[in-house]
Amino acid sequence: MFRGTAFPKLDDKNRLAVPAKYREELAKAITVVCEMEHCLGVYRRADFDQTMRAYNEAPTTIRQVRDFQRWMQSRAEDVTPDGQGRITLTPFQRQWARLDREVIVIGSGNRLEVWNPADWEAYQATLEARFTDFDGHIVDLT
Repeated sequence: MFRGTAFPKLDDKNRLAVPAKYREELAKAITVVCEMEHCLGVYRRADFDQTMRAYNEAPTTIRQVRDFQRWMQSRAEDVTPDGQGRITLTPFQRQWARLDREVIVIGSGNRLEVWNPADWEAYQATLEARFTDFDGHIVDLT
């Protein structure tokens, strides 16, 4: 599981240095995907494949299934970190997540998320408002 927050910067070649505490977990096959809320998800490739497996097994006769498969898979790139733990983000990924030089990387369970700092700050404020005094049921996972 990935946890915590890091504040790396994109280098001049638009590479993201995977924060050191996550490098061992992400040393080989990675998938970077544009996700909801305009952030990027950085998955171990096997975890992304597992996440998508249920959608890939759903009936493609359902339009929303096809649409989601297309939306996610067309935005996913398989990458391998270089010897210094850097991954290159595509121009489309950087545009989707509104990334410039400054980024925020958060641990989010089975993935890292890469955010534009202003977007993360605004989103974090909504989370603070929802969960600071939260005393209810989140979701039924049964």
